[in-house]
Amino acid sequence: MTTHISADAGTGKAGPAGAADLGDLFDADLAAWYEHPERAFDGWLARHGFRPGTAVVYRAMWGKVLRWSGERGLTPLGWSAAQIAEFLDAQNLHKRHRYRYARLIERVFHHLSLLQQNLHNPASQAVKARLAEGENDPTAFLLPGERDLLVARILAPEPEPIPVDPRASDLPDISPTRWKRARDIALLAVLLGGGLKVAEARALQVEAIDGKDAGAMSIRMVRTDNGRTHTVPLFGFAHAPLRYWLSMREASETLGGLVFPAMANGRAMHAASVYRRVEILLEEAGVLASRSERASPQTLRNTCGAMHFDAGTPPAAVAQLLGMRDLESGWRLRAAYEAWQARAGLPATAKPVPRTGV
Repeated sequence: MTTHISADAGTGKAGPAGAADLGDLFDADLAAWYEHPERAFDGWLARHGFRPGTAVVYRAMWGKVLRWSGERGLTPLGWSAAQIAEFLDAQNLHKRHRYRYARLIERVFHHLSLLQQNLHNPASQAVKARLAEGENDPTAFLLPGERDLLVARILAPEPEPIPVDPRASDLPDISPTRWKRARDIALLAVLLGGGLKVAEARALQVEAIDGKDAGAMSIRMVRTDNGRTHTVPLFGFAHAPLRYWLSMREASETLGGLVFPAMANGRAMHAASVYRRVEILLEEAGVLASRSERASPQTLRNTCGAMHFDAGTPPAAVAQLLGMRDLESGWRLRAAYEAWQARAGLPATAKPVPRTGV
């Protein structure tokens, strides 16, 4: 694997020696990761261009995992899901920090899987088995300022026109990077603007979207457990990113009917990839910089419900808009939103709704 990256990019090292070391780190193979996991991790950080503050935190987290592993005589990167859970328990971490450690380890193993196919990812297993969760955190939402940052920096900017190569007969010249960027922004728009679950977004079909050309946009959803249908209206900030992605998706002749495929061949996205893509955009928007609570696709879904509450939508109606199993879930989300506002020191913004109005 060969990657050409400036030797001083995001490293903090100076001088020819540092540049030479980083050149080796960027090209670290699987053996190098097992032999020098700390140095290889530094190279991984540099390649991904994390913000300096984020890189410092990640480096400290990774160092703590390696020290714990060494104290127990465990082989570096040879951990099981149970051992990762044991590490998280030993640190007496808050749930949001447990999750961040698990996600960091998961991302490292995802990188290693690019070096060796079918590589075991213990952190993914830990997350799926809910070993990384610990005690339940209170339901979280985006702060109004965080939501505004996400819209202003990610969803609102006018996208560049889809380029067309004059030498081609009719297909535009769209790079894979640009294709994925447009997809990811539209994905975030649907998660925040429509409150879809990750599984719903992964399975969403183009034919289920109404208003592709003009006017208000909405999504026709079908519950998998009972076959009931409901319509999900999209908030206005989601319209332009989704329309732009659909036009790019069509222009690039993406196969299949999935709205958000992993690649142009139509293959479905992995759930873990959705979480990663959302996290990258949240980081880019500056939402994660000072946030103490976890921010995830579920946080975006909760925030979508909160925006409906703020607009005066009754809890029972919000439950229907979000496709919840029962109307009572809307009242529980409303109560969680009010409790969160109180914890955050925010004035109540949701309009009062009498309980008898269900």
